[in-house]
Amino acid sequence: MRAQTTGCNVRTITTDGTFTQSCEVAYGDSSFARSVTIRRDATPPQVTGALFERAPDSAGWYNHAVALVLSGSDTTSGLASCDRPTYGGPDAPSVRVAGVCRDLAGNTSASASAALRYDASAPAVTAATDRAPDRDGWYRRPLTVRFWGADAVSGVDSCAAPVRYAGPDRPDIALAGTCRDAAGNVSTPVTVTIRYDATPPRLRGLTARVIRGVARVGWQKPSDAVGVRIERIPGVNGAERTHVYSGTGERFLDRTVRQGVRYRYEVSVSDAAGNVSEAAVAAGAQAALYAPAPRAVVRAPVSLRWLAVRKARYYNVQLHRNGIKILSAWPRGARLRVVGSWRYLGRRQSLLPGTYSWYVWPGLGAPELRRYGRLLGTSRFRVKRQAPSR
Repeated sequence: MRAQTTGCNVRTITTDGTFTQSCEVAYGDSSFARSVTIRRDATPPQVTGALFERAPDSAGWYNHAVALVLSGSDTTSGLASCDRPTYGGPDAPSVRVAGVCRDLAGNTSASASAALRYDASAPAVTAATDRAPDRDGWYRRPLTVRFWGADAVSGVDSCAAPVRYAGPDRPDIALAGTCRDAAGNVSTPVTVTIRYDATPPRLRGLTARVIRGVARVGWQKPSDAVGVRIERIPGVNGAERTHVYSGTGERFLDRTVRQGVRYRYEVSVSDAAGNVSEAAVAAGAQAALYAPAPRAVVRAPVSLRWLAVRKARYYNVQLHRNGIKILSAWPRGARLRVVGSWRYLGRRQSLLPGTYSWYVWPGLGAPELRRYGRLLGTSRFRVKRQAPSR
């Protein structure tokens, strides 16, 4: 007996879908049936969306890792998964991030991508003062610190505003600033450290007195002072002024003073920043005619100076050389500079080498009245021969 079959022939499936194939076998009074379900999906899924998980961090730029979220669809077997690639560098102005989706049948979609701009690196910062220190690394006048940035990817967006410093005094002032790039990255603060001192040292306890022919000048040196300088008026050997001391001490002995002359000592102290404070003190009996000092030896020209008389409107100054009057002048102030040459009683005169005597009378009232007070004094000096020019 031969078996009979129904639906058991070979079938080729070429389209996507779900199919059922049945096969029945009959043999005599007996029969057997079996059904098979076949699912076919040979079509890849489609990517329907490719978007980054968040908006750019700043001005269209990302500055830390971001994921690309893919979405897709599949009409036959259904979507199994889609990639979620994350980008975290390197920095670049244009980057494409790509991924695929997969269906339940194992088909893979075509690659899909999206572009981004990425910069996770802060800009480099440079800072500098607008000028050099005033002295030995110290500033004693206001200054400004400015900040510049450089960024090779997104570019510098902004930097800290210039910082102006004008005090208080400190040896370790830190002035800091940052820069920000277009991607929103902020640099580590860059610091400029300066030393600032705009306050002069304070000189205290300045005294001077003449004892046994020696002028003793004393002072209290400030703790921040690094140097002391003294000038004396009138100076040594008939000079108008002479620098007589430089050092770091608290006293000075002047052994070149003369009896009957009043001396002015101008003392200045300086600190490391170059700040200077000054004070003056006088010592000795002040002669009415005090410059040049009595019996001083000088070179031409000569500045004659005397004590001012409160009610004097002018003075009459007379100059004699070797006992002969060679000049009579009427200055309004208590000084007369004798320079070059002049005419007196029809003759040309000049400061030739020799011994000179000079006299001063105060003029009271209008000059045409020629009313003079008592003689203020007389003094002598000697003009030294000029050194030959080379």
